[in-house]
Amino acid sequence: MGLGPAACSLDQKCQFYLSNGLAPSTRRVYHSAQCQFINFCTLDGSVNSNGSLLPASEQTLMHFCSHLADSLHHSSIKVYLSAIQSLHIDQGFPDPLVNCLQLQRLLRGIKRHQGSSLPQCQPVTADLMRIIQRSLDAHNSEHIMLWAACCPGFFGFLRAGEFTVNYVFDPSIHLTIQDLQVDAEVNPSSLRVHIESSKTDPFRQGCFTYLGHGQASLCPISVIMAYLHWQGPSSGPLFIDTRGQPLTCSCLSSFIQSVLQGAGIPGHFSGHSFRIGAATTAAQCGIPDHLIKTLGRWSSDAYQLYVRTLVESILEVSGRLLQ
Repeated sequence: MGLGPAACSLDQKCQFYLSNGLAPSTRRVYHSAQCQFINFCTLDGSVNSNGSLLPASEQTLMHFCSHLADSLHHSSIKVYLSAIQSLHIDQGFPDPLVNCLQLQRLLRGIKRHQGSSLPQCQPVTADLMRIIQRSLDAHNSEHIMLWAACCPGFFGFLRAGEFTVNYVFDPSIHLTIQDLQVDAEVNPSSLRVHIESSKTDPFRQGCFTYLGHGQASLCPISVIMAYLHWQGPSSGPLFIDTRGQPLTCSCLSSFIQSVLQGAGIPGHFSGHSFRIGAATTAAQCGIPDHLIKTLGRWSSDAYQLYVRTLVESILEVSGRLLQ
C-alpha cells in the first residue's frame, strides 16, 4: 500500500529539516570526507555481509583512521569521523562511534605518535600591524586592498571567515560595501560593520561591530574609507583584488606570512592571527576582560585562549617581584 500525499509531504519536510541541521559549509567539508570514506571502504573491501557499506563497524573505522594517519593530523581525523557519524545519521543508522573503546584508544595512539606537529598560529599585535603597514607600497592596488582587510580584521576582532571568502561569494554571508555604515559623510568618527554570519551564529541573525579612530596610518576608518574611494561602487565582495576576485583566507594568510617573514619575524601567521593579536594587545593594554569579550563577541571565557603572554612580559616579572 503506497504512502498518501500527506505522508510524502512529511517525508519531504523531514529531509528538508535534516539537510538544514548542518551549516552549508559543514556539509561541504563532510561531503569530501564521506566520499573518501566510501572510496576507502570500496578499495579495502570493508563491506557488510549484505554488501552494504553502512553501518560501519568499529574495525572499519579503525582501518580508515590508520590509513588517514599517514597524511592527516589527528585533529583532522576527528573531523572525518564526525563526517562518517553524520552520514549514518542522514541514512537513519545508529551512531557508529558509541562504545568504540578500541577506536578511542587508537585515536589516542595516533595523537601520541604524531605529537603537536601543527604550528601554533602567532598573534598579529599592534607592533606587527605597524611592521606590515611599513612594508606595503601605498601606490600598489593589491596592497591597498590587503591593508584595508587587515585593519578591520585586527580592530574588529574578526574571525578570518567573517571578512574573507572561502567558497562561492554569497552576499547573505560575506561582507559587502552595503554592510558598512559611517556616522557622518565627512570626517566620520565611527564605522559600523554588519557581520552577516559567523560560526557562532548558525541561524544567521547577524550582529554589528564598531570601529573607532586609531592613530595616523593605523586608523581603521581612514584606511577603509581610502580603500572604498579607490575601489568605487560595488555590489560584490567588500575586498576584491585587481582581477575582481574576492579575497580568500589562504591569500590573506600567504600575504601576511610573506610580509612578516620578509621583515625577519619568525612564526606561523594566518588570517586568524588578527583576532588573536587583537585580544592579546587588548589584554596588554589593560582593557577590561568584559570589554574584550564584547569586542570579540565571545559568550564565554574562551577568549582567554586567544590571549598570548609575550616573553617580554614574563621577563618583567622578575624585577616587579622585588618592588
